[in-house]
Amino acid sequence: MIIKELILTTLFVNCFAYRATTPLIKNVRRGGTHFEGPHWSTAENALYWVDIQGQQVHRFDAETSNITSKTIGYGPVSLVVTVKDYPKLILISVRSELYFLPWDSFENDSSLRLLSVVDLGLPNNRCNDGKVDAKGRLWFGTMGKEVNNNVDMDQGTLYLMDEHNYDDPMDKVRPVTVSNGIAWTADKKFMFYIDSPTRNIDVFDFDLEEGSVRNRRTLFSYQANNVSGVPDGMTIDTDGNLWVACFNGWKVIKIDPRAGKLLEQHRLPVAKVTSVMWGGHDLSTLFVTTSKVGLSQAELNAQPEAGSLFAIEGTGAKGLPENQFVFANAATF
Repeated sequence: MIIKELILTTLFVNCFAYRATTPLIKNVRRGGTHFEGPHWSTAENALYWVDIQGQQVHRFDAETSNITSKTIGYGPVSLVVTVKDYPKLILISVRSELYFLPWDSFENDSSLRLLSVVDLGLPNNRCNDGKVDAKGRLWFGTMGKEVNNNVDMDQGTLYLMDEHNYDDPMDKVRPVTVSNGIAWTADKKFMFYIDSPTRNIDVFDFDLEEGSVRNRRTLFSYQANNVSGVPDGMTIDTDGNLWVACFNGWKVIKIDPRAGKLLEQHRLPVAKVTSVMWGGHDLSTLFVTTSKVGLSQAELNAQPEAGSLFAIEGTGAKGLPENQFVFANAATF
């Protein structure tokens, strides 16, 4: 009897130990079209993200769980980052332009303040993903004309913009087709980069002071590692591992960039996984954006949560505070 009780106790403890380490996936917001670009503001304890086709920016207040939204109504909105020292002032891209937008302002786009325009002479181009480096500079890329998920090849550029060159951002990588995920190592010596159609994650040697990248090489190949889908948005954790959204791949993967090794795969109930970002009070929640663009009615029926914002908890990993765009006197620009 005593042995039986010991066995049952051991099974009970092991069961709950397993559950405690098994990631939990929650649906935070449904009803999006093409959610993308999550950005966590540690100062505000809030997550911002965009709906590209919906032409909206959303904000999730982690303290109250309230979600508020702004409809731009001017064109595809593809990136959002916060501005250092200016709470609730965000920088967003609309088409191929970048604007400041005070969150506590009018509902429509009348409060947009134009900061920069890129890809002049390429009217079918638009901005896509972007991240801020440790110096407060925005690295953001563009992409060419998109029709039925097919994008014109080699029409985009990866730019670097700061408070000094905003009227003429610097070309850093050209050409690119669909400029996507960006991440840096904690020591700021390497920058990871995704041009989605290559199905590769590349790495550059990175000079923080100069804002320069060189010696591009492939770090991880989806094809060579038999990973389905294409790499999209990306983030890094405190252990230096990359977390990558797999568009048309139904999952988020975790990669050790030092070994170029696939460590984990976290399946979601939707195919078009677009981006990832660490957030929450201790940066241990992995927020995941998804899309339903291009899905047939049968696929929509099979994926009712497509176009949702998810949160994955209990991965055992944590992120680093997200950098903010630095721009003196941004509130009065």
